[in-house]
Amino acid sequence: MSDEMNPAEAKVSLWHNRMFIVICLASVVVAVGIFILLINGYINKQYTEYEVLKETQRQDAGTERYINNDDSLIKYSKDGISGVDMEGKTLWTGSYEMSNPSVVIRGEYILVADIGGKDAVIYNGKHEATELSVDYEIKQADVSKQGLAALLLEDSSSDMINIYNPYDVSSKLLVKIPTNVDDGYPVCMAISPDGTSVVASYICVVNGTAESRVVFYNFSDVGKNSDCIVGAKNYQKSLVTDVHFLSDDQVVLFADSGFYIWKGMKQPKQIVRKKVRKNIKSIFYNKSAIGLVLDTGSKKTPYHMDIYNTKGNKTSSFDFANDYNDIQLDGNEILFYSAKECGVFRLNGVLRFHASVEEGVDYFFRGNGRNHYYLFNDSTIQEIKLK
Repeated sequence: MSDEMNPAEAKVSLWHNRMFIVICLASVVVAVGIFILLINGYINKQYTEYEVLKETQRQDAGTERYINNDDSLIKYSKDGISGVDMEGKTLWTGSYEMSNPSVVIRGEYILVADIGGKDAVIYNGKHEATELSVDYEIKQADVSKQGLAALLLEDSSSDMINIYNPYDVSSKLLVKIPTNVDDGYPVCMAISPDGTSVVASYICVVNGTAESRVVFYNFSDVGKNSDCIVGAKNYQKSLVTDVHFLSDDQVVLFADSGFYIWKGMKQPKQIVRKKVRKNIKSIFYNKSAIGLVLDTGSKKTPYHMDIYNTKGNKTSSFDFANDYNDIQLDGNEILFYSAKECGVFRLNGVLRFHASVEEGVDYFFRGNGRNHYYLFNDSTIQEIKLK
């Protein structure tokens, strides 16, 4: 008997093989789809309850303020500062006397400046504080990742931006930038993480209308021949009130009408221009995302949130009704809280967690583990886990 397959049998066998392949591929597609749905369901799961894993008493009088510092916290007041872990245990301490302390963190360096006063202190958590006293009142302060302090100073006749190296025994003042009356009145500034650039925003009045002038300074060889100025831009219909560096070479300017991103601090160029028509309630940012919270005017959903990447592309947009006193971007989550509530949005707009807190909320921070957070009220610190 011949082993050869006749044409009819060959066609049937080929059809069976093709059907087998199709079924296998379809099974793989379905399995992948189910897997993706399960992952999305896991990631975007919503929580309304939590369990308290641990509770400790706050070791302060309630007048101290807390800010996040990676895996720990900075606690500060008018008479001192300390690094504490998430349970409130003190890691290091420092003392000073200031009427209006403002804290800026960049890497391991922590700058405390007395706004309206003439003193500043720099800590890095490893040795004693390095003090810095100046001749004029401090309006704003910033710090680089090497510990260089940028201070916006106010004199009776003019303002200036000074860059200091607090650790240089012989000459602490590195750069002095006198403000030009033609530029206007300085309202904010920022120093780049590498300490080579400063961006400042000025408000001036032109033909009876207030507008902003943003000036870019660079302290490398590029800016030495022009009073350190390497660029400037007038915004005739925007008031730029906040300046923040996203990286050594990229800065975001927040205005009353939107935001702008500039790149290239030796030859600065505007790469993003985003305008909004609604009133901006809050801003937040990190090195990869920028967020705006807008007032909608609606009683049902009074707020609208837009999330952008640093290329200016909108990645998420949604309305929400949750009122808040503070809102912060932490990694891929947006944390917010009010006096009696707290919650978490994901960057895709999913309300991941929301709960009422009878004891009240003073602060709300992200914890180290998944679904772990820390709730501060006026007397206790609670480590919680969503459930």
